[in-house]
Amino acid sequence: MKFDLFGKTFCLMAASLLAASCTNDADTLDIPETKAAESFSRSVGTVVFEDDFNQSDSIPDVTKWSLCPPQSSAWNRYMSNSYAHAYVKDGKLVLIGEKVDGTYKTGGVQSLGNFEFQYGKVEVNARFTKTAQGGWAGIWMMPKSSTPVYNGWPACGEIDIMEQLNHDNYVYHTIHSHYKNTLGFNNPTPTVTAPINVGAFNTYGLEWTEDALVFSVNGVTTLTYPNLNLEDESTKKQWPFCSPYYLILNQAVGGSGTWPGPITDSQLPAIMEVDWVRVTQY
Repeated sequence: MKFDLFGKTFCLMAASLLAASCTNDADTLDIPETKAAESFSRSVGTVVFEDDFNQSDSIPDVTKWSLCPPQSSAWNRYMSNSYAHAYVKDGKLVLIGEKVDGTYKTGGVQSLGNFEFQYGKVEVNARFTKTAQGGWAGIWMMPKSSTPVYNGWPACGEIDIMEQLNHDNYVYHTIHSHYKNTLGFNNPTPTVTAPINVGAFNTYGLEWTEDALVFSVNGVTTLTYPNLNLEDESTKKQWPFCSPYYLILNQAVGGSGTWPGPITDSQLPAIMEVDWVRVTQY
């Protein structure tokens, strides 16, 4: 996904390169199923942020989350200013992408202004309750606008812990940077696909250190992206992942010319449910 934090619009060329470079590893990875209730257990270390959404209020905890505002990028152009598309029900955060009175409305929340962090382990337990052609779910991270290592997207960096498109039975893990998007370096591998248990809760993980980004699904490592410690880092900008980032959870819809492609209205709504979120630091 592309964030409008730095006033840039979504780059279709980057999206095309991303789609072309992704490989489906569904036949080589064995991803065990996780049960939501069993997975919310403490890891070794200090839990610095968590939300299990076990609350009576339908509005997500405002000390942790705010609504993603509508902007001009493909992922957020239909963002709703209403909690009708990002609400808590039965201990789950429900994020919806639908069409209301002829207008697409999508839901998303972010921790910007409430919680930003540098390094640690991120875990998000979620499922796709209902998929649709044109659906585009994401669990991802962006740097604070005041503290990026490099200015402007993609140089500022972006960490896509999970993206799921349409009716796919796999998800994407991707990093974005000047090194990858602008200069076109694909070694080390910046993106992979990983199979999921469709319709079930899966735990999407990221272990972030000064040395590497390690992605996982249900505890199985799916992608390791290392810090190359380049001598010419200041010009190639391979590692912008050394400043505070914040979390984004959203259910978008695409459309003609976007990565997910056209939307089939009759298949909407697209729905992602999040059972819990946890960030641990060591």
